Amino acid sequence: MCRVLIASPYESDRNYLKEIYRNYFFNVTFIQDATTAEEAYERSETQQPDMLLLDVSASNDEVFQYKTNIVKNHPNVKVILMDNEENFKRAQTAIRCGVIDYLVKPLDEEECKSAIHRAILALNQVSLLHYERKSVTDTTKESASQMMQYVHEHYHEEINLETLARFMHLNKNYVSRFFKETVGMTFVTYLRHYRIEQAKKLLRTSELTVTEISEQVGYPDLTYFSRIFKKETTYTPNQYKNTYQGEHTPADIDHAERIAGDH
Repeated sequence: MCRVLIASPYESDRNYLKEIYRNYFFNVTFIQDATTAEEAYERSETQQPDMLLLDVSASNDEVFQYKTNIVKNHPNVKVILMDNEENFKRAQTAIRCGVIDYLVKPLDEEECKSAIHRAILALNQVSLLHYERKSVTDTTKESASQMMQYVHEHYHEEINLETLARFMHLNKNYVSRFFKETVGMTFVTYLRHYRIEQAKKLLRTSELTVTEISEQVGYPDLTYFSRIFKKETTYTPNQYKNTYQGEHTPADIDHAERIAGDH
């Protein structure tokens, strides 16, 4: 699961963002909230965040330095910044440092959803934003999260509805219906999306062959993998690898360190 760290001195903002996650992106887990950038850095020392939502309203040297240090320790973390008022210099810095978005308060739900959606996709995870589902309770979301976590931990194995049903100690037909109604897509679709996202990451960042990647993400049949991959991405695996291998957009740490001293 994508691990989210929210750092803001304003409890109302933290709760507002968590409500958005609960309603639209409940396939994530939360690291304990931080109220300052320093606390966020301390949390990141022991619990690796995948996504950081950081309030920079205070805008002092320490805020940006702690953010820079978090990115140095976790180069793949995706950062969304929040500010009390629009500040051109900070917005420009945010763009140059590779953050996903720079949000100005009062926080707008659609802008928050868009930023979180893009951060999740940038992490090669599955975003649930555009999938219709029934209104569900926290209990059903928790069960669905367990099912999605099962996918994340076993996607490289031969898994299906039967293995998931056994894991959950539930009837297969019930699991199939429950997953579709709660998550907004079938189990098979979610598994396919997740496998393809992991394949895309390996094609970009590793020296593995397409055959090796196919096997690592749960597709022992290379021909079938190639067909599914092209259907999902419009690229063959080799085309994707040739186009995107080595592409990575971490925060510009050198630039961030230079800028941090200016705030």
